[in-house]
Amino acid sequence: MVWFYLSIGAALSFASLGLLSRVVSLKSKNPRLLSVIFNLSATLMSFGVFFASGAYRKIALPTGWSPWLFLSLTILSYGLYERLRFYMTKSLEASHLTIISNTSLVVAVIISFILYSEPLTSSKISGFLLVLFSLVLVSIDGTRKINWRGVFLAILGNCLLGIGWALDKKGMFYFNLETYNLMAWSLPLIVLYFPYIKLSDLKNEIKVASWKVIVLAFLNVFGYLMNLKALSLAEATKVIPVVQTSTIFTVIFGLIFLKERKHVLRKIIAAAIAVFGVYLLV
Repeated sequence: MVWFYLSIGAALSFASLGLLSRVVSLKSKNPRLLSVIFNLSATLMSFGVFFASGAYRKIALPTGWSPWLFLSLTILSYGLYERLRFYMTKSLEASHLTIISNTSLVVAVIISFILYSEPLTSSKISGFLLVLFSLVLVSIDGTRKINWRGVFLAILGNCLLGIGWALDKKGMFYFNLETYNLMAWSLPLIVLYFPYIKLSDLKNEIKVASWKVIVLAFLNVFGYLMNLKALSLAEATKVIPVVQTSTIFTVIFGLIFLKERKHVLRKIIAAAIAVFGVYLLV
């Protein structure tokens, strides 16, 4: 049952990440700069794990162009996603965004079907349709204008994240886990920084975000490590659906802590449908 507790821990970490991201991004003057600070903090933490675990003693780098091509595509996908991360959380409620975020897993499954010749079953098709239905359900709003910009950014961002997830399998094949994890956190900073960032603006954003961005980075790194550990102890078909319950946790936490009480029942139903769709996908 250790895998289950680790999976629940990862789900709670990701749910807390979603809520705190919403709080921090609402106060942010420049969400892109907030992403830089967030990713830099996460990178430093990953370096700490890398050296504390002794992984630096077993660095493995592949030869040939293919591994580096896939790594470059992965880094580009993650970097573009991180550029959008806090624009998404600033535009949409946490309970709304978390349901749309299931798009990432749908994209990852579709790309895996193409890249790795994984079977496309009726169960996966049903899961895909259920996730799409949950996105439509949570986007309906009969009382005010829908924030289509936020919805578009969320779908685009999570498509990029799904591409990165699908390509992770290639990276894990060519690089060892610790080395790949470190590169997956540090190298997207290049995409985030391009074309340039004023140091004065970065300092101002650090003052606004303060200690909260450190907590955000910790929740993401800690949740990701628990997720990886759970996957090492049990099948992905067990772990992923449990971790995806973060969708439901985020809706509930958003109701309690952020007072996101608009269309609560619809959000809970959409979250439950999305989680079941994810279960069918995997």
